[in-house]
Amino acid sequence: MQVNVDDILNLAKKEKGLYENLLALVEEEMKYAREGNASALMDVLRRKQEIISRQEILLERWEELASAMGVKSSRETVEFWDILSSKLGEKGYQEVIGAVIEIREKAAETLRKETEVQKELEAHLEKLRSNLLKLNDGMRAFKAYTK
Repeated sequence: MQVNVDDILNLAKKEKGLYENLLALVEEEMKYAREGNASALMDVLRRKQEIISRQEILLERWEELASAMGVKSSRETVEFWDILSSKLGEKGYQEVIGAVIEIREKAAETLRKETEVQKELEAHLEKLRSNLLKLNDGMRAFKAYTK
């Protein structure tokens, strides 16, 4: 299979963009966690799930690329990168490696921020639990009213 550097770089660019969007949502999540705004937190979690679903689709595209190159394993393996290197040549390979490094840095930053949000949520857990119960009760009352 002919491997196109631009296609791979475009795939990496999309993945990096998703991590940037996810990071922005994690920062928004922190804001709402500090405020104890359960409704806004639920909305952020829904939007994060949408991005995670799109990331899973991109991961499938990476796997399709690996399969098309005859690689039986994922991009997390040496085999994948060895074959990709042989197909792209040194310059193309270095471009792709640079893009993947950026993705990993963005993913690591997102994970660090997620950990901070988890600590913040744990600190406010009781208040959030109470707010979520009120929100849930309000939703049930609304549904009962609209029947």
